[in-house]
Amino acid sequence: MSTTLVIIEHTDNHSHVQIVGPLDLAGVGMIELKFTASTASKRKHAIVDMSQVPFMASLGMGMLVQVARTLAGDGRKVVLVAPTDFVATALRTSRLDAVMPIAADLDAAHAHLKA
Repeated sequence: MSTTLVIIEHTDNHSHVQIVGPLDLAGVGMIELKFTASTASKRKHAIVDMSQVPFMASLGMGMLVQVARTLAGDGRKVVLVAPTDFVATALRTSRLDAVMPIAADLDAAHAHLKA
């Protein structure tokens, strides 16, 4: 299965993207540059729809953390939306939910950005 990045929107306040496919070695390799360009390079908050990510390896976590750290330097946040149960468990076990809030839906993601 290949991994793709879908650009949903760029507003004055945030970038909204969706990752589709596994974030394993191959998947990260397919989207990492586009993901960074669509999020960290924009210097806005980032909303990342994770609902179509069935698996995430440590390399995928590292990609997300790198963007979160870059944006945090500008006072911006990365909010992960609707991760699958497997991915949500991996994020919580790794305590990455403390770095990037996890939102159940888009409304909750917008609430995190306002907090």
